[in-house]
Amino acid sequence: MWLLYLYFIREALIDLYYLAEDSLQWAFAGAERPELPTISRFLDTMENYGIVIVANGAALIAWALYNQIRFRGHDRHRIGEPVSAADLSDLYGIPAEVIATWQESRILIMQHDADGTLTMVIPKDPGKLQPTGQQGPPVADAWKEQAM
Repeated sequence: MWLLYLYFIREALIDLYYLAEDSLQWAFAGAERPELPTISRFLDTMENYGIVIVANGAALIAWALYNQIRFRGHDRHRIGEPVSAADLSDLYGIPAEVIATWQESRILIMQHDADGTLTMVIPKDPGKLQPTGQQGPPVADAWKEQAM
């Protein structure tokens, strides 16, 4: 992209080079004053670039204003509602009281099988819940027993 950009501005760079060369020769080597065609070509090129810059800036500002007017009052960044123990109870088929106990644990390891069924729940807080689901009844039944 930079090479393409340099290709597009090559004429301005060439004119700037000739202008700098003529100016340095005039200032230090006693040459004639810089030629007006070199200066005018450079200024014409800069004028064209200025027009493009202003047009591009105006288009971007117009687009931003259009979006402000179009989306005024629409809040697209809504915060989702927190998942409740009842929602998780419906998802896993486990009593909400057991899930509330899970939520008290700071670290909870939940293992699922290939079809997404919850197979094991291990809390990592010492003194809290006991691990279940290991070589025993299904998780829901094990947690029912612990909740009672």
